[in-house]
Amino acid sequence: MKNKIALKLMLYFTSLLVVFGIIIGGVFYQFFKEHTVELKKKAMMAQARRIAATISTNLPILERNHGEGFAKSNFINFIDNLNQEIVWVVDSERNLNVNKERLQRRGKQRMQEHHGDGAVARMPQQSPPKNPKDAYTKLPEHIREDVEKCFTKGERFAVEDYNPWLGGIMLTVGEPVYDTDGKVKAVVIMHSPVQGLRDAVWDGLKILWISLLVALVLGLVLSIIFSWRFTKPLNTMKDNAERLAERDYGVRNELKQEDEVGELARTLDVLAERLELADAESQKLEKLRREFIANISHELRTPVTVIRGSLEALRDGVVTEKEDVEEFHEQMYKESLFLQRLINDLLDLSRLQNTDFPIEKAPLNLCDVVQDAVRGSRRMGLEKQLEIKSELDKEVYMLNGDYGRLRQMLMIFLHNSIKFSPEKSSIEVQLSGNKLMLIDHGCGMKAEDVPHAFDRFYKARNEQNKSGSGLGLAIAKQIALRHEMELELASEEGVGTTITVLLPEALIIKE
Repeated sequence: MKNKIALKLMLYFTSLLVVFGIIIGGVFYQFFKEHTVELKKKAMMAQARRIAATISTNLPILERNHGEGFAKSNFINFIDNLNQEIVWVVDSERNLNVNKERLQRRGKQRMQEHHGDGAVARMPQQSPPKNPKDAYTKLPEHIREDVEKCFTKGERFAVEDYNPWLGGIMLTVGEPVYDTDGKVKAVVIMHSPVQGLRDAVWDGLKILWISLLVALVLGLVLSIIFSWRFTKPLNTMKDNAERLAERDYGVRNELKQEDEVGELARTLDVLAERLELADAESQKLEKLRREFIANISHELRTPVTVIRGSLEALRDGVVTEKEDVEEFHEQMYKESLFLQRLINDLLDLSRLQNTDFPIEKAPLNLCDVVQDAVRGSRRMGLEKQLEIKSELDKEVYMLNGDYGRLRQMLMIFLHNSIKFSPEKSSIEVQLSGNKLMLIDHGCGMKAEDVPHAFDRFYKARNEQNKSGSGLGLAIAKQIALRHEMELELASEEGVGTTITVLLPEALIIKE
């Protein structure tokens, strides 16, 4: 079920469209209905004013021919026939013209249009009144009241109510007819069926619903497309995360998208890179561990084999001559010393690599440490008649460090220089600025050996290095790291070696 999010997004979007459509439909129906009725009302009142103006213009002729009861004239029926809406006129004698022919047509039309409709459509239509006086008295009471106000106060009116003669709910407006003296001589009453307005509203609502339905279908299609496009990178990241869980650290999302999804993809890519680096480092450490075990096994096997062989020869009486026995004892003694030194070096290296193992740091003068190490190394160089010189550009270089460990580091460097230097050569120890350099003019190292000089158990395969354990420079490197120092080694075969110690900034001692 890779597309659960896409399905949810599609359902949410579709639900939103449905709710939106219902709200818009309801609001549209209410406002459109009110707006349609209001427009119709204004149009009818404007038409009623025009009819009233026409009657007012012809009022002298109508009164001359028909007197005050001119509502019974054919001219009024003529006006009614000319208009789409039904037009009645009430004169000052309260005569109401009713166009009987139009009432009959209205009845037939109503039966055709509303057959089978609601209760209002099935309400019976009353028979036409017998005379104009009777017609006025049979008007609904509230309409008669509005007509009387129109006569007395000249007030226009507009009402919506059921008209029994017309057989339906009608929108009715009234407009006074004035004579030249400004007296109300008649009232124009105009009717329009509300059902027609409702039909128009429903037609508009149907169009709206069809439009919303089309919009819903289009929105559904677009929601499927957009949801798929939105979830596609998420599915890709999910698959890549599963591959990362299976240790496939080379996988990348490579999603170029400037949003939260793109940031998540880039974060996963950074995680993959770091996992790849960590895996490479883990493999490197595992390789070093295997090499360490192999190297230490090799280093231990040689002295143990020599000691065991010598003991077996002595025990079995193979060697009986006094000089041979002493030689075997001497050999075993040397091998035991080598084992002791190897074990001590391993312990030192293990302790220094453990960050929890404390070293005793205190403010000290590095120049004193250098001079002490140089003095101690001179005794070791007497056999080769080596000249070990120190050149310091300052007498005080204060550091926060372990005196014994720093001296051990320098002695390792000097011991190696003495071991690989030819007789009657020189070794220089120079302090310049924040650089401490140890320079010898010995056999040097091959170019391929230089990068591995500080690796554990790595040692050059030559005559001078037969007795080395391969841990000295590794120990020196750990001492330097614990003192925030950096080591650099430059060597050229047959020329010599230079070790540079980059020192931290000197302490400022307040007096």
